[in-house]
Parts: sequence; C-alpha cells; structure tokens
Amino acid sequence: MDKLFRYALEKRRNGDFLESNRLLKELLSQNPDDALLHYECAWNHEILLQEEEAIQFYGRAIELGLSGKEGVNAYAQLGSMYRLHGRLKESEEILMEGMMKFWESGNCSVLKTLYAFTMYKMKKPGEAMRWMTEALLDSAAEEGIVNNRRMLQYLGSNLDVPDIMEKLRDEPLPEAGFTNDGKSTVEKVEDVLKRFHPAYFHGGWIPDFDHYEQHFTDPDADTRRAAMAAFAIMIGAWETYSAFPFTPQHERKYDGGYDPDEPHFELNGYIAAFSSNFLAIQREFPVMTAYTVAALSAVDEESKIGLERKFPETDADLFQKLREEILLPYRQSKEKLPPIEDFLEEIGWNSSYSGW
Repeated sequence: MDKLFRYALEKRRNGDFLESNRLLKELLSQNPDDALLHYECAWNHEILLQEEEAIQFYGRAIELGLSGKEGVNAYAQLGSMYRLHGRLKESEEILMEGMMKFWESGNCSVLKTLYAFTMYKMKKPGEAMRWMTEALLDSAAEEGIVNNRRMLQYLGSNLDVPDIMEKLRDEPLPEAGFTNDGKSTVEKVEDVLKRFHPAYFHGGWIPDFDHYEQHFTDPDADTRRAAMAAFAIMIGAWETYSAFPFTPQHERKYDGGYDPDEPHFELNGYIAAFSSNFLAIQREFPVMTAYTVAALSAVDEESKIGLERKFPETDADLFQKLREEILLPYRQSKEKLPPIEDFLEEIGWNSSYSGW
C-alpha cells in the first residue's frame, strides 16, 4: 500500500489529479476505513472543484478519527465548504467540533478564523469579531494560518459577496498565460526576454506554460539555456512579489480564472529537476544558478514555515534535501551575486530584444 500511496501523491504533485484520484480510490477499495486515504481523496476533489465529493470524503475522514495537521485541515476545509454552500448550521457545528478536538494542540487558529466567517454569515458580527480576534491573538506564523493564507485573504475581502463559489466558477478564464500555440521552449522564453529589460525581476514576466523543468538537461544547448532562464526568471519574479508562478494546488481556486483542466507550473517537479541536476546546471550556467539559489532561499525564509509546508502537496524530504545540500551551502549574499549584466548575458538577452 505504501508504495502505491506514495505514487498517487507523486501524481498529484505533478498535476495529474485524475490518475492520482484513480490510484487513491483503488487503495480505498482495499482499505475502506483508512482515514488518511479519505482525506487525500477529498483534497484531490477539492482541487478539481468537485465540492460535493470533497465534502463526503472530508466528512468520512473525520468520522474515522483523522488526527494531526491533516485532521485540523479536514475540519477547516469541510467547515468552509459547508459555509460556501449555505449550510451554515453544519459549518458552525463541524468547526466547533474541530476546535474542541484540537484546542489543546495550539493549532486551531484557522478553525477559529473560519468559525468567525460562519458567524458573520449567520448575522452574528459580534461573535465573528470575537473569534477573529482570538485567531489573531494566537500566532500569525502558526501553520494553519500560513497554509491557508490566500483562502483567508480572499474570503475576508468578500464577506458581503453572496455565493462566493458561484463567483469563482463563473469567472472567465484568463486569456493569457497557458497557451498552446506551437511555440518551442526557446521561443516562449525569448518572448519574455524581449520584455525583461529594464524592469528585470520586478516586471512580473512569466513565460507561457511549458514543462521547462524537463529540459534542464536537453541535448540542445539553446533549449537547456532557455529552460534554466525560465526557471531563474520565475523564481526571481516570485521573490520580488511581482508574479507568483508557483501556487499551492489547494489555493489556486482563490486566484480567479482557475480551470482545473489547465496545466500549472508544479513546484515539486522543478525542485526535483533542479536538485538532481544541480552540479551540471551550475557548471553550465553558474550565474543563473547563483541568482536562482539566492531567490529560492529568500522565498523559503519568507514563507515562515518553509516551502514544504507552504506547498503541502510536495515531497517534504525533497525540500529538506534542497535546503541542506544546495540552499545553505551555495547561497550568496545579494552584494556578492554576479552583476546583472552577467545574468543578462547568460540568459541570452541582447539589446535587439528591447524596445525601450
């Protein structure tokens, strides 16, 4: 079971949600009383915007006694979905049950916050503010809050918007971003390079979707350069907060224009490819490597709880290995990074690209 379970989670990390679901349900048919399997199935259905199925699986996971951080999150997600579907009494009851169960653990700030949202929808603003204050007085860096920050920010800004899930479903899909126009990897990156200067990482330039991580060791030198340039630029833009190419799977539906059938940049795959090919990448592209390591280190530190917790779909051991073997030994201070001119030269930028 363990091997197939790990494989199912790996499929999800890489964005293959349907195959991940198939494998998990195959395991569930053999282990119908496994709370964690129900939880992971619920997680997949939630990513796919299949809320009714997610509600059933979260509920069953709770009934089976799911504990730990997965238990907290199951209560949080179930309570939130009940509220979003107008089932306010059920939301109130399940969130209170979760708070009572995990109160002593000191890890229920997210449950208090979501309970406050439910109180507000039940026209009890005083109770809502009291519970929100309780949550804030815990710790802003507590794992449950950080893991669900995007959801909480979105919901907190839309308390008076009815039927939020309907709004999410009805938002038009973005016209730009993930395209399938037949462009090569090199051409997609060159489209970004033409705009990269002079804003650099602050411009928010993100290349059209491609599996750039699969081309770090491509036989073609130009493709290797373009793939690494795409990754370096995406991480640099992430560090400056000008763009967020990598979003945790469970937060994507709160970004607007979300379509679960569209491919997304999966951080797990990029970290795995960068780590396993690090020495070869560093030899060929030392400047891009230095900038990427510095930016990755920064976003890891700024996440407060570490990227492996910020992105719960990822392989935690992979992130720990990245930190121990690459980020800590190879990180340079900003003052000691190679000049930006060297970075421009290595990514393949030239003055003919710029229209400035």
